[in-house]
Amino acid sequence: MSNEKLTFVINKYIRSIDPQGVTNITKSLVRLVVRNFDAQTADKLLKIIAESINTRNLYITVGNKVPRSRSQEGYYRKWSRGFAEFCGMTPDEMHNEMLLKSFGTIEVETKFGWRKRPNKRSANTTKQEFSSLIETLIRTAAEMGFDIPPAHREDDDEEN
Repeated sequence: MSNEKLTFVINKYIRSIDPQGVTNITKSLVRLVVRNFDAQTADKLLKIIAESINTRNLYITVGNKVPRSRSQEGYYRKWSRGFAEFCGMTPDEMHNEMLLKSFGTIEVETKFGWRKRPNKRSANTTKQEFSSLIETLIRTAAEMGFDIPPAHREDDDEEN
């Protein structure tokens, strides 16, 4: 198995027409957890699975989050720096503005008064979310008379 991060969302139940199917799914899940998670996380997940088997109510979704690519990051940083200079801003100020436009805002009271902050930071974005950030940068720059060429999408950068 590759180094891809696995995310478990564990809710209330496993559904299967065949009771043996639930047993097989549970055994496979236990093997997956033991092989792919650190001991502390595996212990927590195994405890949840064991409790759920007794009550027969466990719903599991296994997903694979694809992080943004290095080429996306490089493209965004290059052009947001250029656009920031065009606008008389620092690269960090421009990045924050793009986050606010892309992901929305939340107002937080600080000792300096009320401040707007983005609902989401870019650190843990998926390729698709980061593409949205890039599109916001391109669109905003165009509206202000700064031309940014369209991003080149590589085949291996496309989300599965």
